[in-house]
Amino acid sequence: MKKIGIITYYWPPAGGPGVQRWLKLSKYLAKEGVELHVVTVDTDKATYPLRDEGLLNEVHPNITVHRTGTSEKFGAYKKVTGKKSVPFSGFSGEEAKVSFLQKVARFVRGNFFVPDARKGWNAHAYAAAVKIVQAHGVQHWVTTSPPHSTQLIGLKLQKKLGIQWIADFRDPWTDIYYYRKFYPTPLTRWYEKGLERRVFSSCDALISVSPSWSELYEKKGGLPKGSVHTLTNGFDPEDFAALKPQRPEVFTLLYAGTLAGQYPVSELVEALNTLSFPMHIKVVGSWDGKSEEDLAQASDHIQVTFEEYVPKAALNQKLLDCHMMLFLLPNVASATGHIPGKLFDYLGAGNPILGLGPTAGDAASIIHEAGAGQCFDYADKAAIAQYVQQQYDQGAPRTEASRIANYARDAQAKRLLTEILK
Repeated sequence: MKKIGIITYYWPPAGGPGVQRWLKLSKYLAKEGVELHVVTVDTDKATYPLRDEGLLNEVHPNITVHRTGTSEKFGAYKKVTGKKSVPFSGFSGEEAKVSFLQKVARFVRGNFFVPDARKGWNAHAYAAAVKIVQAHGVQHWVTTSPPHSTQLIGLKLQKKLGIQWIADFRDPWTDIYYYRKFYPTPLTRWYEKGLERRVFSSCDALISVSPSWSELYEKKGGLPKGSVHTLTNGFDPEDFAALKPQRPEVFTLLYAGTLAGQYPVSELVEALNTLSFPMHIKVVGSWDGKSEEDLAQASDHIQVTFEEYVPKAALNQKLLDCHMMLFLLPNVASATGHIPGKLFDYLGAGNPILGLGPTAGDAASIIHEAGAGQCFDYADKAAIAQYVQQQYDQGAPRTEASRIANYARDAQAKRLLTEILK
């Protein structure tokens, strides 16, 4: 029996997209007979932006979860900003204009907590992993990030115990689109890029979620071409198997996830304003002030509603209960390789996707190859309006299930076992 350890900060009852990847992959690895040990943080001491208690039911009963203490330093951030909760990634939820105190908080986070404020968990997680190696003989370990400080745990385990270390990156490290919004100094950038290169070049296997980012990591780590494994995110077919779509009478366009300033929805609103049929735009998740202001410019025939994060089970039904799903990528150069996990839940739900962002990017390729929708440049307002009108006229036909089978979590878990976790 293969034994695998997974070190992840985000684990149920943590909510949001960061927890989904290894929660779902581990579920199907366990079904394949793998002995799994998950090292994560104690729920009472963790600093999660979101919680979803229902996800605890998704943990396979054969997985052993080891929870540890932590010594994080989010107190400084809370004192500076006066906020009681930790921030969302991408700065969603902040006002359109960044205050002086918010800038100070970003600077503190970006320069005094390198690579991130959760590095205080590392010593606790490392000690737990050592005990697991000694007690259970687990020699294959996966570290998944963000938080990227988690990768340093794998680096230390490999150096001290000689385990096989697989580094999984759900997002880029110093190339993430909002990295410079932490105002890193030249010294910070130099130091952090050094850590990044060391992780890339030292791990036994490196996993990326997109082809473009795999190429980026190979260049940054000085690795041979084709050496980084690309394993996109995926969807769990069991999430949708027992659900039935219940589309409303009014044509509904649903956006789920983070909506921040890097997603210029003003041009989308201008495109939709040219249409004449009644429409409902639903935003479910988190959003910033600028996005809310832009959506408020919608014409009278368009209703716009906002709903804060809902549990994953409820979100699955919402994805089914719409006519189209809105998929946005940040309007930045690095978005070419950005494939958010929610894209695959969109695929699993099966409603047509309206994508905005790089039309030659990895996400656009997946949507096109699956016949699941179309992607447009943000400025291509006429084409956006034409596509939405077309879907309205045709009744928004659903995607063929056979075209998305490769993105199912069970198929991906089998690939992990045969190609990566050897």
